[in-house]
Amino acid sequence: MLCNREMKDFCVGFGFETLTLLRDLAMSTPLIRMVRISCIGFILSGVLSVSAQEEAPAGKFSISGYVDVYYVFDFSRQPSKDRVFTTMPYRHNEFNLNLGLVDARYDGERTRGRMALHTGTYAQSNYALETPTLQHIHEGYAGFRLGKSAWWIDAGVFGSHIGFEGAITMQHWTYSRSLMADYSPYYDAGVKLSGPLSAKTTATLVVMNGWQNIKETNDDKAFGTQIQTQLNDRVLLNWSTFVGNEAPNSAPSQIRIFNDWFARIRLNDKTETALVFDLGFQKRAVGGGYDNWHTAALLARIQTAPRVAIGGRVEYYIDKKGVIIASGTPNGFQTLSGSLNVDYAPANNMLWLVEGRVYRSKDRVFPGVSGAKRSSGFIATSIAILMN
Repeated sequence: MLCNREMKDFCVGFGFETLTLLRDLAMSTPLIRMVRISCIGFILSGVLSVSAQEEAPAGKFSISGYVDVYYVFDFSRQPSKDRVFTTMPYRHNEFNLNLGLVDARYDGERTRGRMALHTGTYAQSNYALETPTLQHIHEGYAGFRLGKSAWWIDAGVFGSHIGFEGAITMQHWTYSRSLMADYSPYYDAGVKLSGPLSAKTTATLVVMNGWQNIKETNDDKAFGTQIQTQLNDRVLLNWSTFVGNEAPNSAPSQIRIFNDWFARIRLNDKTETALVFDLGFQKRAVGGGYDNWHTAALLARIQTAPRVAIGGRVEYYIDKKGVIIASGTPNGFQTLSGSLNVDYAPANNMLWLVEGRVYRSKDRVFPGVSGAKRSSGFIATSIAILMN
């Protein structure tokens, strides 16, 4: 068994109480919501008060950079060079910059901050709905430690608390992102409280603008949680949630409730695997009730030589009602995908890889020069370097 009865009781109890609180907050009026959030803040400040006032030692300031250049050829020959359904890689049949990043960080004993600016087709595809002045913000936040505890409060724009995959390719096992990653948030904009619950478990509570948006789309705020448990040196478990209204002020409220679970397992010194499952619900605009979508993936990576690795993935994504992916087809978006990649690291700070990926959908959802198709595929190559 992965955890004992006490741990199970704690996880289940904490999870349901947290989701109930977030649901009540999301569905309450703005005035009541403000009072509830203020009460939570008052309780936290009382429990984790800032008691130490002596001068803290100087922190560490660092600057680094990251560049990811790619080429992708899409076999479906889509009419536009902007490929559909994936944000990495994004542009067909051209050499391009996926992500160029300049990152400044400060880490102190009691304060910390980060300002990271980016450009590239990752920013083009994922930040398209943000205002131009915000589209180049990868992360920008400031935070402080609560007294002498190990808990921190951070405010600003930061990496999403949801998902197994993120924006930096060198940190992941595949080049392209899973459909579940591309259709869940890469970043949050808000305030988060994070810290340890025990020696093996950490927790995060986030109050944010919404589902991957810096520019607010309504008068409501969304809420999220994350619990991670390092069971041992081989198994990491994660449960992340999101609750919020994703409808504009001019439309009826549409509460979205989302869960992301994954287990990262190290089978031996050379082989790792991950199991990921997402389940979401969203209230219908009319008629009552909720529509749902779900997705799952199995990823693996094998270190075949000191500088060579092989990665692979199989996944499915089912969104029959078009809650997240509006295909406009009779059966909605129901797609199976698989990929295989080979990585070569000529140096510790550089990675060159080649990836092939195929898709198969129930309906003709993939555009092509000769008409929509049920299948699609591509081959991509990338060179990335980390400069620090």
